[in-house]
Amino acid sequence: MMNRSRIGLAILLAFASAPWFGGIARLSAAEEAACPEGDEWVQCKATAGDRMAIYVLGRDAYDSARESGDFSEALRLSRQLAVTGDKNGERLLKMVHMQLGWGAHKDYVQAYVWLSEAIAGGSDYLVTWRKMLTEKMTPEQLAKAKELTSN
Repeated sequence: MMNRSRIGLAILLAFASAPWFGGIARLSAAEEAACPEGDEWVQCKATAGDRMAIYVLGRDAYDSARESGDFSEALRLSRQLAVTGDKNGERLLKMVHMQLGWGAHKDYVQAYVWLSEAIAGGSDYLVTWRKMLTEKMTPEQLAKAKELTSN
């Protein structure tokens, strides 16, 4: 069953994909027909490369991660979008990075590595967020993280 925010995003996706709305969908009519109705429709569209569908899944993964403490999937999907220059993906990636810096990811070492990768990729603003994370880490965790990143 879809949660309320996911339903709203799925509706937005449906409108944005409609040709009369200046649709952004990249699926052919045959591919569109192949996507099942219901919850699987969004996953099908995302698998086909529809950026809005990927965002819907990424945002759902982000919302779930805030409860579970595992931001792996939210990070993967937001990175997938951000690398294409998708503005929603870039915003979602920043939201994930903020959660990592706040210590919301249950594996601090992994969060440190992810933030370090982003810093190495040019996101210098994350130095502050990584510093916030280090203040929550044990000396052992920090040593392991620095060993993994050479930082």
